[in-house]
Amino acid sequence: MDDRWPFFTVDLELTNVCYQGCIFCPRERLTRPQGFMPRELFAKIATQLAENGSRVTFCGMGNPLLHPELETFGQLCMELNLNFGLTIQAPALNQAGLEKIAALKPGFIEVSLPTISPGLYAELFPGQALETALNNLDNLVVQRGGTRGITVNAVVTALETENSEKMHEFWLNRGINFRLHACHSRGGNLVDNNLITASAREIKQCGLFATHSFITWNGQLLACCHDLTGETFIADLTRSTIREAAQAKLRFLEAPMPFKICKSCDEPAADRPIPLRPFPESGKARSRYLKSLCQTKNTIK
Repeated sequence: MDDRWPFFTVDLELTNVCYQGCIFCPRERLTRPQGFMPRELFAKIATQLAENGSRVTFCGMGNPLLHPELETFGQLCMELNLNFGLTIQAPALNQAGLEKIAALKPGFIEVSLPTISPGLYAELFPGQALETALNNLDNLVVQRGGTRGITVNAVVTALETENSEKMHEFWLNRGINFRLHACHSRGGNLVDNNLITASAREIKQCGLFATHSFITWNGQLLACCHDLTGETFIADLTRSTIREAAQAKLRFLEAPMPFKICKSCDEPAADRPIPLRPFPESGKARSRYLKSLCQTKNTIK
């Protein structure tokens, strides 16, 4: 049995329902069924991921804060000692969102806040204001008793007017961890060239695929979170175990990636090196390895 572990980090899509209308999100091309992950399925998957030391992010094509059983899911994660957090867009940090985060008690929160330019922010998030987002972020820091576990992810579009040094300085002064990412086409689904700054290339072996997994709200393991149609199906986790699904994923690493979505990939994290060693067993070793992954061709310096 291969000791490498493609469920090192996992994006678990609690729902693919969202109402925010961000212009860098290609929701109009989403043809997968929409819905909310059932409690029984969540418990089954979360239990297996906890047993295998995975780091889980509630993330996908929807807003995880909309799930009606979010607090229950958070309680179960804590009972399982599962390392979990969530990724949300900045507009979700309104009063209702903050209350749900307080009840969820995630270990980490990644906030997509793509720019520090007020005009561009309003363009990327129609009807939203940067000042409101920053105030809400300050409220999140107060709620959590500090900035630990909070990361701001900026998606740098071709419309950006601020340089990266200024953006780094801005967030450093606020004491918040910050990562800068090139805006890519989300598997070819985002077609506005006024937004995309990443470069496309054909992916033979995907380092992201080798260490990271994406599970849809209805338990489908897909090769990529940018698959909006379900064409990269690998396993049905309502029927298969995580271990069985992992072995199915590892077999794909024995040959060039077969999926159409890989032929013109511009996801920077796909360039991560394929791990040739077993999955780190200790928590500290996993933390160090995760930090090294995040620093490898994944962010703009």
